[in-house]
Amino acid sequence: MSEQPTIEYAQLQRQLRVEAGLTQEELAVAAGLSPRTVSDLERGINLTPRRSTAELLADALQLTADKRGQFMAAAHRKPAAAPRAESADDYDASNVVWMESAASKTFVNREEELGRLLQAWSSAKAGHRVLTLVGGEPGIGKTALTAELARLVHADGGLVLYGRWDEHVPAPYQAFREALNDYARGCPDAVLRQDLTDLAEEIARLCPEPAHRIGASATAPQATAEAERFRLFESLDTWLHRIAARHPVLLVLDDLQWADQPSLFLLPHLMRARRSTPLLTVAMYRDIGPERSEFSTALPALTRDVDCRRLSLRGLERPAVTALLADAVGRPFGERESVMVAQLEWETAGNPFFLLEMARHLSEVGAFDRDVVRLGATPAEIPQSVRDMVRSRLRRLSDRCVGTLAIASLIGERFDAALLASVASLTDAATVDLLEEAARAGLIAEIDSAEIDSAEVDSAEIDGEPGHWRFSHSLTRRVTSEELSRTHRAMLHQRIGETLQSRPGVSPAELAHHFGAAASQGSAAQAVRYERLAGEHALLQVAAEVAVPHFRKALELLDRFGPQDQALRCELLLDLAGAHDRAGEYPLRDERFAEAAEVARRLGGGELFARAALGYGGILPAAVRPDQRAQALLEEALRRLGEQDDRARATVLARLAHWQHSVLPYPERLELSDRSVAMARGTGDRRTLAGVLIHRCWALDGPGDVADALRVATEILAIGAELGDPELTLEGLRMRLSAQFENGTHAAAVQTAYAMQMLAEEVRHPEFIRLAAMWDIAAAAMQGRFKEAEELAGELGRRLEQIGHSQAQLISMGQSAAWRLLQGHAAAYVPPFEAMSAAQPGNLAWSAITAWCLAESGARDRAAALLRRTQPAAAASADKNYLWWAVIVGFSGAVDLMGDREWAEALYDLAVPYAGSNCTLGLASFLGAADHWLGVLAAAAGRFDEAIAHLEAALARHREMGAVPWMALTEEAYGRVLSMRGRAADVGQARKLTQSAMRTADELGLAAITNRARLRG
Repeated sequence: MSEQPTIEYAQLQRQLRVEAGLTQEELAVAAGLSPRTVSDLERGINLTPRRSTAELLADALQLTADKRGQFMAAAHRKPAAAPRAESADDYDASNVVWMESAASKTFVNREEELGRLLQAWSSAKAGHRVLTLVGGEPGIGKTALTAELARLVHADGGLVLYGRWDEHVPAPYQAFREALNDYARGCPDAVLRQDLTDLAEEIARLCPEPAHRIGASATAPQATAEAERFRLFESLDTWLHRIAARHPVLLVLDDLQWADQPSLFLLPHLMRARRSTPLLTVAMYRDIGPERSEFSTALPALTRDVDCRRLSLRGLERPAVTALLADAVGRPFGERESVMVAQLEWETAGNPFFLLEMARHLSEVGAFDRDVVRLGATPAEIPQSVRDMVRSRLRRLSDRCVGTLAIASLIGERFDAALLASVASLTDAATVDLLEEAARAGLIAEIDSAEIDSAEVDSAEIDGEPGHWRFSHSLTRRVTSEELSRTHRAMLHQRIGETLQSRPGVSPAELAHHFGAAASQGSAAQAVRYERLAGEHALLQVAAEVAVPHFRKALELLDRFGPQDQALRCELLLDLAGAHDRAGEYPLRDERFAEAAEVARRLGGGELFARAALGYGGILPAAVRPDQRAQALLEEALRRLGEQDDRARATVLARLAHWQHSVLPYPERLELSDRSVAMARGTGDRRTLAGVLIHRCWALDGPGDVADALRVATEILAIGAELGDPELTLEGLRMRLSAQFENGTHAAAVQTAYAMQMLAEEVRHPEFIRLAAMWDIAAAAMQGRFKEAEELAGELGRRLEQIGHSQAQLISMGQSAAWRLLQGHAAAYVPPFEAMSAAQPGNLAWSAITAWCLAESGARDRAAALLRRTQPAAAASADKNYLWWAVIVGFSGAVDLMGDREWAEALYDLAVPYAGSNCTLGLASFLGAADHWLGVLAAAAGRFDEAIAHLEAALARHREMGAVPWMALTEEAYGRVLSMRGRAADVGQARKLTQSAMRTADELGLAAITNRARLRG
């Protein structure tokens, strides 16, 4: 025999099996082995087989003499210390254990549904992301159907991942965590390192085990909750994309109805990602019961903008019921059993689990041995019949076994015998005997360690102790636990919690669950402690929606059972408010911060009160709406802090100025900002200074603050670099871009926007990615790329609405209004801006833009009436804040068409100090060069030479920026002014400018320019 190259056993077995055209399951059957044995050998969990096992496998593979010799040599060769990276593959990381345990021996009457799932798999294999939701009542066959799909997918070369959610101990992203951790355990280190090297710090938050294997660990959250979550989601998407690049992936998610809110955010994120990825996600859920009513509200968001297929499983029909029962009993059914089959079908509604359980029960009592058996004249509801069936089985067990099962039912659907033995004060041997007794009755089943939850370890695994078990069905566990009195349940929960406390690796959420259930037995203080720890743990995992109920439960327990500790209650309220903030639940956030402030007020605590006052309102937008409660809380915080804590005082002063951006006169905002900056500098704390400077920028944010904003931006960028904080760097870039946009240094602004976009994408920060998108929209609209601007704006608007952004509608209107007015759609904007004027009568910007829209839509009488009601003095007293340019441009646009000289002269005097600037609304909108509006105002006032100088400067600015629509608007105005001046030398240039303007207007559909003469009356 020629010498064979050295090859690892796992790789060789798989190679020979594939050559033989066998699946793992088929090889196991042919060799007389369990599929798990074959899987473990190919995954390298068992590095080499026993000689007898190798012989069986060789026979089953029907190897030639040469290949048999190579196979047996590999089976007896010492395994290499580590696999070679170039031969590493993750195909065998599929969750074969779940497929084996979930597969039904009798797969009946689901061929149509299986065909639809296989169609979804075909679409996924072609590179698409497909979500299939499989709904049905408990026991209807969702798991059996999906397991059959998984078996076929695995045989087709697909990778099968499986995870599930737990009802009683909510762990963030539990199903995803289980699926990925189980995959990682079967994945070679070389593949993990290749996939996760640049993702490990983010992935470690969800799956620390694979990250630790390549020497990485999670970092503490630094950015906003939304930014941290976005980074995590993007990292998970990248990991799945890399996995699927090797083998198409079937991701099975079980019990979706118990999913935590972060998981319900993650699932559509993964399914909507744009990268072509062969991924089929099958999510199973119960579509009946109280959980359905809550879960149903989440379904629309899961399926929006996703390739989603829906399957709803119903009960089996008569032929399938007959086949299922005959297989369960072990003999064919005929006319003799027809009455029995009909009654069972009616009573169970064709539910396969109930049918099999009833068949088992009836077999045990000998019902199938009688000639004709009826189940009773008044059959009970299905749940009651199952309860009776479970109770009947329990009565046949020993009292010790029933008592042990009762404890197990409170531990959870899955439990390990070591924990059970400790709680029940049993020896390991006695525990195993009792569990085997329950298993023989079909109430529980032993599971392999590979099935154990890998993410949030419910009960720490201890080598050498008795194994792990699960209830045969969730209903079995529920019925068992319901047999206990409330007091007995509480006592047992306390014993379970006390036992778990001494074990390593137990999650705070599990301890909180048990001690909370035992609060009436004196465990309330421990329950509060662990609920709080569970909430903090969830926040670290970027799962604020999971943290919220933990903090809320801690408060409920504290209020109901004590101790009467108001300081602790205040801290819990602050924790809860912070979690609401990170979850995007802003009204609840502010209610809790206000409640915390009230508790702190009674306690007389300045520091606690300041935390509540600073938290109220969350992260403030640039143009924040005034809030009297926020102002009152901050002012009270200043009084309570006294002169003790300059860092807190500096931040409170800065935030107070920011909150009052639109109501406090500019000099007073400036004074507050100056004081806060001086105080922050005095502390020497660079992060405090950065926060105060950010508030300063948005507290002032007027046309005269551009130079100050550039200086502040430079300082924040330096602090960001010094502290290594990319979020501060992004804040600095945002301020610099806004200032450059307004001061007209367009080339520099483009470079800054690019730097901000690149850094935002690199650190996956959603807020700054959105800001970059706003810049792209403004730039596209400014340059006449209206279709692109519409598409980008629509996409941004949908994203803002999805996250519940407080200014979603305002941003959408602010971004589109200018270009839509140029297109002749001003009339559509009159009603919303009139409504905003009525709602905020003190905000002159809405009246100004309403006047412009009325004039542009031809409603000259209404525009004139609004100008008369408002009077130029109102514009002169308008605060120079974020919306000041909206005031100037809105009224100037109306005056341009109406020809009101008094208004024109007043507005010109207000705007002329800012000649050379751009009229902008942050990054949201470009309203033209200031010189354009100064030009039309000067023309309306009859000062034609000044008007021409301004319009010449505006035309140059618009040309430099590539702002084609605005060039046309300025050309039209310029041509008109030259005609109005009446010099002979101006006639040719006026005609040329007007023709150029009309040509551009025709090309871009700028009806407002085409119809300018008519609109001026």
